[in-house]
Amino acid sequence: MLKSYNDPYGYKKLLAYKKAEELQMACSHLTHLFPFSKTLSSLADQMDRSARSGKQNIVEGWKRNTTKEYFDFLGFSIGAVAELEEDCDDIIRGIYPEIIEKMGLKREERGKPPSIPLDSPFHLQPPSTLSNSHSQTLLTPSSRWTLLKVEKLLFYPLDSSLPFVIQLKLRCKELNFLLKKLQDSLEQKMKDENTLSVKNKSQIIEKNKLESRDVERKIMEENGLVRLEDGKFIPKEVYNRRKGV
Repeated sequence: MLKSYNDPYGYKKLLAYKKAEELQMACSHLTHLFPFSKTLSSLADQMDRSARSGKQNIVEGWKRNTTKEYFDFLGFSIGAVAELEEDCDDIIRGIYPEIIEKMGLKREERGKPPSIPLDSPFHLQPPSTLSNSHSQTLLTPSSRWTLLKVEKLLFYPLDSSLPFVIQLKLRCKELNFLLKKLQDSLEQKMKDENTLSVKNKSQIIEKNKLESRDVERKIMEENGLVRLEDGKFIPKEVYNRRKGV
């Protein structure tokens, strides 16, 4: 990994930073569609600040003198992006119906084409010329989408036909995935250099234990086994018979 003192602008070469820039631009595009009100102005400001913080903490971390400080600032970035994703979730839940209408995402009566606001990116095309896929994306997330459905969507490649707010949520998921990968590499670096604190070492040991248990549980489920208190494994049907299930 490049060192900040060798390349003070090396963070710009990071994929995570580039994605953070894209996230900030996408967030700004979305919040500029919000109608004016005190509540929505506060929401827009909060979302824009979270997006900016997600990017700026990458920069701040890069400029720090120690790997541990860099690691910590990436954690701040992850937290900011997670807050932005939560705001997207609130919009998808339908908590702010004014946003849905402003963005042309209001559900229309069956058989009628969706209405297109003048500031929508689709307003240059008459409704009759919109493809079926575009018409579908103009439905309100709260009526067509549930968070459960959205969580199943892949963040890569990003589907540009999705509603803007869902695209933004997926960008958040992608960025935090990349930031976590970057944190993992820094954590490994600190382990190799033996610069981890006792607390960090304990957390890693506990994390490894939990991961091992998860792997063991999946293997047992796939093979129909149950682990007894003495550590022995027996078939699940035998275990159930013993328990009278």
